[in-house]
Amino acid sequence: MVRPARPRVRRPVGARRVHPRRSGRDRPEDRLARTVLGPYLGLRPGETVTVETWGHALPWARAFVVEARRLLADPSLVVEDEEAFFRSLSRVAGRELPAASPALARRSDAYVYLPGPEAFPRLFALERADLETVVARHGPGWWRAARRGGLRAARVAVGGVTATAADLYGVDLAHWEKDVLRASRVAPDRLARVARPIVRRLARAHRVRVRHPNGTDLTVGLLPGAGVVEDGRLDGRDRARGKVWVRVPTGRAVFPLGEGVADGVWEANRPVYDRFGDPPVLEGARFVFARGRLTEYSFDRGGAAFAAAYARGGRGRDGAGALTFGLNPAVARGPELDELAAGTVGLVLGDNRSFGGRHRARFSFLSTLSGPDLEVDGRPWWVSGRPARVGSRPRA
Repeated sequence: MVRPARPRVRRPVGARRVHPRRSGRDRPEDRLARTVLGPYLGLRPGETVTVETWGHALPWARAFVVEARRLLADPSLVVEDEEAFFRSLSRVAGRELPAASPALARRSDAYVYLPGPEAFPRLFALERADLETVVARHGPGWWRAARRGGLRAARVAVGGVTATAADLYGVDLAHWEKDVLRASRVAPDRLARVARPIVRRLARAHRVRVRHPNGTDLTVGLLPGAGVVEDGRLDGRDRARGKVWVRVPTGRAVFPLGEGVADGVWEANRPVYDRFGDPPVLEGARFVFARGRLTEYSFDRGGAAFAAAYARGGRGRDGAGALTFGLNPAVARGPELDELAAGTVGLVLGDNRSFGGRHRARFSFLSTLSGPDLEVDGRPWWVSGRPARVGSRPRA
């Protein structure tokens, strides 16, 4: 059969072909909203979702509202105006600090929070307890309402990626935002697949030895039968522990440590970022442990800040609390991301109850090591941050 010739359509002079990926329907904020409301929170038709944001993050928040409507859900947008917030803060001496209303949690099935404020250095003058209350934003009443209602909530880190924070950390804003967005779009299923062999290997393990050419050689004892996977979804175990939030981006497996078994040296090779710290970047954390307790510590930068927080930590602050394993393959390195990068191991010092442990303290500190060698119960497991091949040995 002879097919008729297809008529040739001429485009007007100067017209450009628009690629679908670059159209207004596929902007970064739209892709982020689809991932968070879809795979992470599982928003369903007819459900109510509250999108809480600070004014600077409105471009991201609007995308969540549009996506919720596309999913036939019922969104509410709540905006904290930054100038009104700081004016209120100056007038609440002796009263309750500004915070999210418990009614927002009570009337919602799902919840999205884009953190702020953008001008967070204005909070530095607050007392430490007041600063923590403002940063936490969601107080005891909000948490009670969220737990009673089975709320599914996501704290979306891109709201905190601002020019102010980038200047404080000394990083390029565009690159940092790109890294956070890439990490935020890794689906929970993929994170769960990365976590599976780690959980399987450590489920019945007793001892883990962490080594690295930088001088790290630390042996710790795991708490039997414990472990938490943060893959962006809330399951029954999370609910039983009272958890309602997931972080975006996320990707960690956390194993609490038993008491009395932590011996050797730990030296981090990734910075610790704290936008409310002085300085905001701590480097070269080095800890020495004996019989489960911290006996010495030093830093290349930021040691005084650590010492001040450690002094306030009280009983239990010196205990080796947990090992964390990064799961997110989209994380390279960057502010507030390092602990999530696949191939990294972190050491939690102090309180570990949120991970299923038994160490009680008013202090918690996490430092991260990239590319370690690991042995589990005397057998090689990782070499340079990757699963060991049969017959391979850790670096000397």
